[in-house]
Amino acid sequence: MLSRLSRGERFVVVAGGFLLLSLAFFPWHRFEIAAYLGGDPRRTALQTPNALQGTLAFLIIVAMVAQVLMTRYSNQKVNPALVRLQPAAGLAVLGTLAWKLASEMSDLSVGAYLGILVAGVLVYGAFVMAKESGTTFR
Repeated sequence: MLSRLSRGERFVVVAGGFLLLSLAFFPWHRFEIAAYLGGDPRRTALQTPNALQGTLAFLIIVAMVAQVLMTRYSNQKVNPALVRLQPAAGLAVLGTLAWKLASEMSDLSVGAYLGILVAGVLVYGAFVMAKESGTTFR
């Protein structure tokens, strides 16, 4: 399946898929007090605090991955305007997640650290993908 994709597209699909899993299932925040009160001590990126930023990042990643997969595995031609938007979308994901973490820096868990790292890989893949397609950055 991945053999039909270019190098940049592979980065976007694999990093995007992993980041979607990280946002939805890995713990991003630990709240020890919640455990004592009978609540969930681990929160994903889509839960409070700052659930809006995690949700926005999730939706942007879905759009990035869907654009790559729909172009490669359907009859449609590559739309250069959408490819040109990939780096901006990747930077939007990284910025949104950085905003999420900067708003609440206490009690970060493994998902937050992995998420920021993988978001950087997603941005790199988006820039490689745009360069491979021959679009210029202006």
